[in-house]
Amino acid sequence: MIGCSLLLAALGVVAGMTKYAATRPAPTAANQADTAAPPASEPALPHAPANAEPDGHRRTLVVGTWEDDYQGKRTMTLNADGTGTMTVELSGIQATLFADRLQFDMVWSLEDGRLKKRTIGGQPERQVNMILKLMGDSVDEPILELTNDRLLLLDKDGVTRYDWRKQTVP
Repeated sequence: MIGCSLLLAALGVVAGMTKYAATRPAPTAANQADTAAPPASEPALPHAPANAEPDGHRRTLVVGTWEDDYQGKRTMTLNADGTGTMTVELSGIQATLFADRLQFDMVWSLEDGRLKKRTIGGQPERQVNMILKLMGDSVDEPILELTNDRLLLLDKDGVTRYDWRKQTVP
């Protein structure tokens, strides 16, 4: 029982990387009215102003290497070809349960002001596969802010924000 509790607590560290959105069923005539507004458990998505940057420009800005400090050091590299990686550096009990360093290989896209990522593998393979099995493999996060040096994403919980800083090449 204690082992299970420790495992769940440790998952919190990588949860920011693997807090994935559940897939909602496609609208039907029976549930069409329900799709007009998200349920109270899902945040309403901010609508981009009419003069918002088009996704093509955002794609150019988002390409690069980003770091944040969400429950540890995370480094996310988004390549222009739609591939990427996220490295999560762990310490303490999380490192003992998983590894000092986890690397998640992913594909990404940017649509309607949202960054969508899907994990397709990683290292160490056994630990990454365990996390993906428990947490899922896809995430769809609204972009709250995107500049040359900042990427601010909103988690599906509508509260947690991931504040990424772009790394400069020396």
